[in-house]
Amino acid sequence: MYLAATLLSVLGFFGGLGSNNIDFDGAKPGALPPYWTATETHPGEPPRWVIMNDRTAPSHRNVFAQLSSAPGEDAFPLAIFDRVICRDGDLSVKFKIDPRPGRIQTAGIVFRYQDPNDYYLLHFSVNEKNIALIHIQNGKAHPIQMMGHDLHAGQWYIAKVTYRGPNIRVEFGNRRLFDAMDESISVPGKTGLWTRAGTIAYFDDFRIDRKD
Repeated sequence: MYLAATLLSVLGFFGGLGSNNIDFDGAKPGALPPYWTATETHPGEPPRWVIMNDRTAPSHRNVFAQLSSAPGEDAFPLAIFDRVICRDGDLSVKFKIDPRPGRIQTAGIVFRYQDPNDYYLLHFSVNEKNIALIHIQNGKAHPIQMMGHDLHAGQWYIAKVTYRGPNIRVEFGNRRLFDAMDESISVPGKTGLWTRAGTIAYFDDFRIDRKD
């Protein structure tokens, strides 16, 4: 009885057996954290995904950062979480885009990732002042839904995407932004993080709850 109660308490704290909560605080600075793979999408300009200290981190101490400032328009550094493959899930992360001027300032989270050219992307743009749900197919972006939003570099935000079959819900700052429907990718995939064209960005408290 005591063991069962203890197990239920532990599962409740961590969100269940399908939950992975990563605050990056136990990872070694200067390296990739366990179960993550950095993917190069622009030959000759590799991404620089590393753990680093950040005094402003929401969970304090460490963040997962993309530090490559390669300016190529078709450079899309990806960091993929290899431990979970799911069709349906609840994915959330806290992020901050570096405020240095003269750059594209865009970051995002990906889900149902198949390969570097095929995945869903939830995209946050300081320059364009919007949040967009996009299907990346054969390396080309196909917008599904977009909403204007005044984002600021240098500020931490929290975003969440909930996906069940073709139904996708986007939340930002703990409030619902929009619901969308898309059947382009109906098979399980991985989740991860994304930046574009020299955007330096920092991520913390990555969480994926598998629901299938």
